[in-house]
Amino acid sequence: MTRLKESDIDRIIYQMDQYNQELLNKTGHTLAEIAAHAVGIKGVDEAKLRGLGPIAVIPMTCGQGVIGGFSETVTGILAFLGTKAFVTNSSDAKGFAEALERKAVIIFMADDERFIAANLKTGQCSDNSAATGKGYVAALDYMTGGLKDQSVLILGAGPVGTAAVFSVLDFGGKVHVYDKNSNASEKLANAVLDRQDFHVERELDTALKGHRVIVDACPEAEFITPDHLYSDSYVAAPGVPLGIHSEALAQIQNRLIHDPLQLGVATMLYEIMDDIVKED
Repeated sequence: MTRLKESDIDRIIYQMDQYNQELLNKTGHTLAEIAAHAVGIKGVDEAKLRGLGPIAVIPMTCGQGVIGGFSETVTGILAFLGTKAFVTNSSDAKGFAEALERKAVIIFMADDERFIAANLKTGQCSDNSAATGKGYVAALDYMTGGLKDQSVLILGAGPVGTAAVFSVLDFGGKVHVYDKNSNASEKLANAVLDRQDFHVERELDTALKGHRVIVDACPEAEFITPDHLYSDSYVAAPGVPLGIHSEALAQIQNRLIHDPLQLGVATMLYEIMDDIVKED
């Protein structure tokens, strides 16, 4: 999991309305609607969100420690979506105990290795990497008018890219994967049962120039240049830093989905909510 910096997230909670409008302009759908689409929920039930019960975000000090503002930002995103979220006053195990004492039904917490949301009633867990891959592909499905039968280039065969692959296939698309570590691409290929719609790309430049729909799920900066993009290109970029070269931003800006945290957190919530809906 890419470790975010405080500067990556320090303005998020102040710009949620603007971000939501940007998604609406680009995809025709809100953040909540995209997250619901990612996990197969039809429609946004605001009453269900309000009725979820308390959600605790627990700061974790292990590893490299707390990212300044991270817990507050996650809480802000959850609150924007209509939930009753709070940051625990304590961190780590003491924070978990506090979440239980305050009757939290869902917890969010992250360390250097994992960022998860968990349903305390069922034990169901949503992982941010997988949720992010699903969320961005759902946004791409809306933005392109549907991925069915389209060839989608996935850059990066890590956890986010892997989730994106299976999500594209679920939407009926055809997957082409490039990873600079060819073994990672081959390992992913072996995990895909329907090999007919899965292809491994060997050369980055050729792969980029041969696709109009791209998921950038790798942590490389500014490698997608103006020469790689067309007037009908669409890019979903969960990777941090952004892989689009600064000189190419103007030509792709209106067909680019990219944020450091929001879409992944929203999809985690809806994945957990889907589990709660199934309980009821």
